[in-house]
Amino acid sequence: MAEKGLLSSTWWLLALRGILLLFLGAGFIFHPIASMAGAVWIIGLFWFFGGIFTLVGLFFNREAFWAKVISGLLSVVVGAWIAFPGTVSQAVGNAFAFKGAIALIWAAIALLAGILMLIEGFQTKDWADGLFGAFLLLFGIYLLLNASEVMEVLPLILGIFAIVAGITSLFLAFRARSLGKTVDTLVR
Repeated sequence: MAEKGLLSSTWWLLALRGILLLFLGAGFIFHPIASMAGAVWIIGLFWFFGGIFTLVGLFFNREAFWAKVISGLLSVVVGAWIAFPGTVSQAVGNAFAFKGAIALIWAAIALLAGILMLIEGFQTKDWADGLFGAFLLLFGIYLLLNASEVMEVLPLILGIFAIVAGITSLFLAFRARSLGKTVDTLVR
C-alpha cells in the first residue's frame, strides 16, 4: 500500500526533465555558439543531479542494483568534477585542454554509461533503458572514432542527444502516469 499513488503523483518529474532536455537540445541546434559557452557547466549539473536521482531511486527500486550504483556514483563524481571545478579538477582539465581529449573523455563516459544502461535494461526487461543504453553506446563509439572532428559538430551532437533523451523522458512520463492511474484504480 505504501506505493499507491507513487507513479500517478511523480510522473510530472520525468515530464519536466523531458521538457528541459528538449529546450537544451533546441538551444544547441539553433544557438550553438551561445549554448557552448555554458554547455560544460550545464552538462556537469545534469550528470551530477542525474547521478543523485539514480542513487535515490535505489530506495524505490533495487533492480539492477550494482549497475545503478556504479552509474549513479560515476555520474555524481564526473558531474561534480565538471560543474564544481576545484584546484585538482582545474589542473587535470588544463592537462587535457586540447579538443580531442574532451571528446575522448566523453566517449569513455558514454561507452561506460551505455554498457551499464544496457545491462540495466536487460536485467529489468525495460526496453527504454536498453534503447537509451544502446544510443549511448553508439554515441560513445562515434566519439571514440571521430574525436578530433567531433568538437566541430559537438553542439549539433549534444542537441540531438538532448532531444532524444527529452522525447524518451516525456514518453516514459506519460507511460508512468497511465500505469499509475491503472494501478490506483486496481488498488481501490
